Amino acid sequence: MSKSSKSIWVGFAIGFGCIFYSIKMEGDLRTFINWPSIFITLGGTLGAVVVSFPVDRLKTLWPVMKKAFVNETFDIEKDIDTIVSLAEITRREGLLALEDVVDQYTDDKFLKKGILLIIDGADKDQLRDSLEAEIYFMQQRHQKGHSMLDMIASTVTSLGLLGTYIGLIPMLERLEDPTKLGPLMAIELVTSFYGAFFAYVIFSPMSKRLKVMSANEVTRKEFLIEGLTDIEENQNPRLIKENLLFYINSKQNIKNVSNQQDKFKIKEAA
Repeated sequence: MSKSSKSIWVGFAIGFGCIFYSIKMEGDLRTFINWPSIFITLGGTLGAVVVSFPVDRLKTLWPVMKKAFVNETFDIEKDIDTIVSLAEITRREGLLALEDVVDQYTDDKFLKKGILLIIDGADKDQLRDSLEAEIYFMQQRHQKGHSMLDMIASTVTSLGLLGTYIGLIPMLERLEDPTKLGPLMAIELVTSFYGAFFAYVIFSPMSKRLKVMSANEVTRKEFLIEGLTDIEENQNPRLIKENLLFYINSKQNIKNVSNQQDKFKIKEAA
């Protein structure tokens, strides 16, 4: 289920608010408004993105960014109940009885596809291969979106450094004229500020959020594959429920172990 996310707005509010308030405490906010710096960072990044990607990919950039503001939640308990209910139908009436209920899952295209494959007589391997292929292509689509945001984050940071050079080189040439040093130094420092701000407060967090959302969607679909293959094998609904609960717990334990290993590696490196 998708709905507008509150957490991303809260995160942006905290990030923007703390930075702007800190600027206000130390001086005038207008000091950080520098049009040459804006042209260098945003204009340069826009040009780099247009050069890097074909038009059809560029058309997906805005939808990808909009997706970061959506909160996709998956009700695992409801999914388990759905799988168990389908298993009870097939156990009682046979696999073809799923034809009577498949239209109830029109909003869940992945689950509906799995049910239709079962109805069409796909065996366990065919069912798993077909659904796993869909997951793979979904990950490829998501990766293309992530790569654009990652590229923007890295480019805007580099252009902030470029702005430093643009301000520094003329400044060194005009050391004898103190009146010219201030504006050139402003371009030098403010451009670096813009690059870091756009990269680390906006685009990198959005990319990370989308990657987490993609991983959650993959986990949920892999979970559905386990349930659907059990249905295809006409297993006992109670046993299917136990298998699904075990699968979810196993995934969670693997994730916790992985996180602990990452922390241990960080400690070792330190």
